Amino acid sequence: MLSKKEIQKKLEKIYAKIPNFECKHCHECEGPIIWFKPEEIMIRDYLEKNNMQYIKWTKEEFQKNKNKCPYLKNDRCSIYPVRPIVCRLQGTTEDLPCKHNKKILLTKKQVDEIKKEYEQLLREVDGIGVIYSTKKYQWFLLSFFFHRCNNFFSKISKPINFHIFSTFNYFN
Repeated sequence: MLSKKEIQKKLEKIYAKIPNFECKHCHECEGPIIWFKPEEIMIRDYLEKNNMQYIKWTKEEFQKNKNKCPYLKNDRCSIYPVRPIVCRLQGTTEDLPCKHNKKILLTKKQVDEIKKEYEQLLREVDGIGVIYSTKKYQWFLLSFFFHRCNNFFSKISKPINFHIFSTFNYFN
């Protein structure tokens, strides 16, 4: 197993390949999000170091909060330094478009390269098929949500093995 430092370095190398764009902070891309094992390690570490709570909302809590991400505080991401790859890719690829950014910033070849590196990291941390989320899912909802994201993460998630390690809240 890689150390946190090694995971962080590998994630930073991958993230460096994702271009930034001027976000309008409309938050229309937000809602229940998923992330993978390397990011779970970094998110938990960040939350602990910053005395922040690990958050999972029910369907009702998301509805009450207009489907915004639970880590959105004062119109900004409270875990921004360790935000998941899906958040970083939002608005830069054809599969994760932003209505305010019509220009696709990453080519298919670049996306495939990012996927390949990310999949390698998942293998190194025994994280293939392991997903985490901000939503308390029932197993069938989790598999539906994962299927929706499968277009983008198809290489990363094959074969699909649902090993949910973080908590039993997925089944509440």
